[in-house]
Amino acid sequence: MDSRERLLQTFSFAGNCVPPRYESEFSDEVIQAWHVQGLPAGRAPEEFFGLDPRESLGIRWRRHPRQRQSIVDDEASLDAVLREFDAGDPRKFPANWDVRVRGWQDRHFALFASPWNEGLLQVIGISGGESLRRALVGLCERPHLAKAAMDRYADYVEGLLVRALSKVKLDYAVLYEPIASNHAPVISPAMYECFALPALRRVVECLEGHGVEFRFMWSAGQVNSLIPLWLDAGINGLILNQAGQAGITYGALRREFGPELLFFGGVDWRSVVKGPETTDMFLEREVRPVLEEGGYIPHLDDTVRAYMPFDHFRHYRRRLDALVDEVLA
Repeated sequence: MDSRERLLQTFSFAGNCVPPRYESEFSDEVIQAWHVQGLPAGRAPEEFFGLDPRESLGIRWRRHPRQRQSIVDDEASLDAVLREFDAGDPRKFPANWDVRVRGWQDRHFALFASPWNEGLLQVIGISGGESLRRALVGLCERPHLAKAAMDRYADYVEGLLVRALSKVKLDYAVLYEPIASNHAPVISPAMYECFALPALRRVVECLEGHGVEFRFMWSAGQVNSLIPLWLDAGINGLILNQAGQAGITYGALRREFGPELLFFGGVDWRSVVKGPETTDMFLEREVRPVLEEGGYIPHLDDTVRAYMPFDHFRHYRRRLDALVDEVLA
């Protein structure tokens, strides 16, 4: 059974299927450090640890970097946003799009897309502390501007999705919503429901209408209060970065939101940095129960960075792989 089939069976709760072996991204700095600490020269971590491949559509969902300065707090800035989100822009699709589409027809790996790639705060122009203050004031004093911007954003994402999904079938989608600290979201659930949910629901319905069964929300921080809204919009899976730092465990989320909620990630990177004993305790206490329930592909809950010792990571991957085989083989 190839890795694509194993992903589909895992998220369909189809018996005791061993999920594909995925991991968070590896930073350039950690790869350089690991080559000194024991990773063989010329070997990438993905190859050394036997991780399964997966591939993104390669569409440029975000605005061009030069266009990230517009804060939606007046009519002129709204006009700028309406111009920036152009689904007809030829730069959005890779130059070899047709070649890639043909190559995906008989693939043995998972294919995913990352629409909704900026999230509410990014769409309205957040780029730092001062822009956050201005944008939040704008949400309160001129709400029609943010609603118009989000409506246009939904048009834009839907337009790109329709073009892409008329050519290729996705295995899953990841939507991004960076909106919280480790303590709480920066806006209330009521404000998020007002400004983001209508547009988010449109995008999710577009995915659903094109047969994308598994729809994950990526976020970071303490987002528990927003999860019911995401589920209501049609999201059925979560990828929570730095979940441990926000006091979140996937077992607790399953108990609160239901046994069919899907997961990527969830392994607290801090436990692995501390060493084998802490790693083993975390895997046994937090990962095993969710694996036994199914619908879960575990990996670290953050990018693998230079403060991760190679030996600690190697121990973690060996123990995780052994645990997966023990529970699901």
